[in-house]
Amino acid sequence: MASGELVEMSDPRVRGVHIADCGEPLVDAASSGLITYGPPPESPETAPFYRLLREGVVARLEKAQQRLPPGLQLRLYEGYRNPKIQQMLFDGQLRRMKKENPSRDTSWCYAQAAKLASPLRTLEGVRIVPPHSTGGAVDIEIVNSDGIPLDFGMELSDWDVVPPDLCATRFDEITDAAANNRQLLVETLVAEGFVNYPREWWHFSYGDQYWAFSTASAQALYGTVQESIIDGGIVPT
Repeated sequence: MASGELVEMSDPRVRGVHIADCGEPLVDAASSGLITYGPPPESPETAPFYRLLREGVVARLEKAQQRLPPGLQLRLYEGYRNPKIQQMLFDGQLRRMKKENPSRDTSWCYAQAAKLASPLRTLEGVRIVPPHSTGGAVDIEIVNSDGIPLDFGMELSDWDVVPPDLCATRFDEITDAAANNRQLLVETLVAEGFVNYPREWWHFSYGDQYWAFSTASAQALYGTVQESIIDGGIVPT
């Protein structure tokens, strides 16, 4: 990736990265004694899945936690997202774009919606592997000793109602405190191998196609995890 270039998750170069799933299992982040988590986000349908992450991702989050100053803690907002829920969130974002931009055509609205919520396919029908469907992506924030989120300039849960520019990792119209907290989150996770999606200050991933493209890796380590129950666990397909 060229320095300073903002590449969308749905970019053909990202979609074209080869996936060689390593078969690493999903584990419940609640089993970690270092990171914490909030209530199920978005909708009740996410409750069975949102704490699940690839085993290696949880290990990296635990190492990242140890980089934070005393009294601060990483709090997972959402990890693995069932593909059906992923499409539901995209559809909601698409409706928002159409409502807010009635003069724009479907193609424009589709592209804008895909910047903050990945669909399962492009408008032309080409398959997309959303980062959250791999178990390698996390939406995450930092909380203080009372469990209160640091000032990031917005509530993470408001991502689908605030102006999209406010969600960007680097946004000039926030306070210095909020900008510093966003930078702290980025530095803490990037130090453990994660990459940030610049349109979302809270979104980081490891092992998925976006990570592979961003780090010039030969292939992605994680592909989509379906709701296939084998031997009592959810496994990659």
